[in-house]
Amino acid sequence: MKILIYMPFADWVPHLATDLEIATKHIDAGDEVHIIQCSGDLPACEPNPNHIKLTCFLCKSRRDKGLGIIKLPDKNRHELALGNFTKDIEIPDFSSMEELKNFEIDGVDIGMAVASSLISMVREPSPNVIHYRHFIKKNLLMAIAVYNATKHHLKQINPDVFYLFNGRYAPLRPALRAAQDMNIKTYIHERAGILTKYSLTEDTYPHDIEYQKKQIEKYWDNESDNTKKNEIAIKWFEDRRGGKDQSWYSFTKSQVKGNLPEGFDSSKRNIAIYISSQDEFEAITGWKNQLYKNQTSALKELINFKVDDNIMFYLRIHPNLKGLKNTQTRELNELKSQNLHIISADSKIDSYELMNACEKIITFGSTVGIESVFWSKPSILIGRAVYEDIKVCYIPNNREELINLINQKLEPMDKTGAIKFAYWQVSNGHEYIYYKPESVRHGTFMGKYLKNPQIERLKSKLLSKNMISKIIFTTAYLIRKIKWKLHLP
Repeated sequence: MKILIYMPFADWVPHLATDLEIATKHIDAGDEVHIIQCSGDLPACEPNPNHIKLTCFLCKSRRDKGLGIIKLPDKNRHELALGNFTKDIEIPDFSSMEELKNFEIDGVDIGMAVASSLISMVREPSPNVIHYRHFIKKNLLMAIAVYNATKHHLKQINPDVFYLFNGRYAPLRPALRAAQDMNIKTYIHERAGILTKYSLTEDTYPHDIEYQKKQIEKYWDNESDNTKKNEIAIKWFEDRRGGKDQSWYSFTKSQVKGNLPEGFDSSKRNIAIYISSQDEFEAITGWKNQLYKNQTSALKELINFKVDDNIMFYLRIHPNLKGLKNTQTRELNELKSQNLHIISADSKIDSYELMNACEKIITFGSTVGIESVFWSKPSILIGRAVYEDIKVCYIPNNREELINLINQKLEPMDKTGAIKFAYWQVSNGHEYIYYKPESVRHGTFMGKYLKNPQIERLKSKLLSKNMISKIIFTTAYLIRKIKWKLHLP
């Protein structure tokens, strides 16, 4: 077979290692492996949105080191050569994010791809398109050039299988669309549910909610040993509660075990609400909340419902939002009600102890929504989640049903769906053979580090500290926003 891997950047070690892992497995199988590489062609990418020359140089060096380890022949390395496919296309002036998301060229949803990149980079669910018009135009032109360049390489190389990472961002989604248009079997790799595996999603990006719902059932049905499935699932829940890093850093390991909010009154009907960062799925088709515009609009209405006077809401703001000043956090800060207690993103309050102490849980798609089911708590889901069809949560169809669910005393649902979800988290994906992860961000490939291990360990240690990570991320996002608004290179 002939294999083509799109490798536009190499700064994120686990994803570079996954590219190399896939390439090596195919080489071992006797397949002919080719790659498309970027040598500074992309004017912006997720690891280097401002196209800093030094970052580009280090990225290329890291890629070359990795390809040297697997001894990929130079003739099988193809330059993206984006300059050959960049055209002066008239880009309209957008007045809203909705207009940007809906923008297409030749049927390619490059507007959604650019929106995804912008939202992720500035951590803002509703960026001002006028402020970021320079960034938007640059990335739209890049996205359509990537689409055309990828089509060119696919025609020239004519692979049986095409691989790429993520498939969501501006430098990536157009490559996926090119392969789909040409009916070439495509796999998108991403992190799996545990560090020792990577996932492969066939012919769609891994954020495709309907695809992943089918995968949960597929993995469950493929294993007949129920005892094995239960043991694997239970360990996943226990590891998560214990603060173990799984596919990403644990957000709860720095919390104080058993710590509840000051003044918590167990005689009241306490309800815990766990929100997610709104920007995560803002530019992904299929995740739109069916009842509310967003989480904060739901919360505003929820705390003003005519509910039992004895009900007290405890709103746990997701730790992923710590240090951020965006539309969501500003709206959250404006929430006020006598029956609402807000737990800040950097609070040491124990999320699991809060779950235990409350009568029921409300989430908007967070994993906590299904974890609470495993720990025998009734769970109400307002929004979309990959676990929405496996009968673990109470899902209101309208506002009246939501009010009734809040007021009623609910029984915990059967845990089978939760076990099924956790089993999928562990079983989904492919075991690494050559890459040995040492943490979420780094590890060795064929016994060699792709990045300096001392620096990576220091980074991991610093980012695990709440105050330090808060300063780092806040400063980084602020610098990006200022540069893009001022049109700086």
